[in-house]
Amino acid sequence: MPIVFACAASHAPGMTAWTEAAPKEQAENFLDSYRRLGERLGASRPDVIVALTVEHWANFFLNSMPTFCIGRAAHYDGPIEEWLRIPKARLPGDQNLATEIIKACLQGGFDPTFSDELLFDHATFLPLHFLNPNMAVPVVPIILNTLAPPMPTAIRCFAFGQFVGNVLEKSGKRVALIATGGLSHWPGEAKHGKINIPFDLKFLQTLVAGEHAKLTRYTHEEIDAEAGSGGHEIRTWIALAGAVESWKAELLAYEPIVPWATGCGLVEFSR
Repeated sequence: MPIVFACAASHAPGMTAWTEAAPKEQAENFLDSYRRLGERLGASRPDVIVALTVEHWANFFLNSMPTFCIGRAAHYDGPIEEWLRIPKARLPGDQNLATEIIKACLQGGFDPTFSDELLFDHATFLPLHFLNPNMAVPVVPIILNTLAPPMPTAIRCFAFGQFVGNVLEKSGKRVALIATGGLSHWPGEAKHGKINIPFDLKFLQTLVAGEHAKLTRYTHEEIDAEAGSGGHEIRTWIALAGAVESWKAELLAYEPIVPWATGCGLVEFSR
């Protein structure tokens, strides 16, 4: 079965933890768009959600940081943050599809780590709160290292996305593919709260225009300087662009929400 849905979405914890701190019009525009995106995902009737995602020291630390990690668990618990104002839940996993992806990677030139016991922090759980609201659709998380150098290059992320996309297109499942992270933000740094609107808009324009050669030329240094340590999460968006390379992208919402300290974006892809 083919990939039946694809989107990229930000995951700023303020979306749920301190929703009311944001200007009302900005918050309503962004969160209403997020909920509509969830309705579209539901209408695609997926058998499984594959999430190209990141994490924030919930599972890995500096002494062991995989470039790519594929979750192979029967279920996932989250969110780990007590303050996120999202009820804790247990989500089903899809061990068979996860194993299928892992085997294909190992035969096709990628060597991901795999895990049977990942925990979900806001990076994965918050998007699923909006996109999989009853938490009934099984999930296969694929975590990309966006925390600690060395990180996968933009061109490697795109190639990894291409490969995973091909595997999913050949699977027997109806797959909803989501990427989550970014856009510009400097979490816990002296520049915390800064949002680089020009960087965000340029990245989104490049993504929506399907200018993949430009996407793959983003360097670690450029992202670090222009989008902050949190901006490295755009690697998941670049991987998604590779997975649905021929699809058209549409920008649904972009809001630079200062109280959430993040440039927040939503992009939907369609065949």
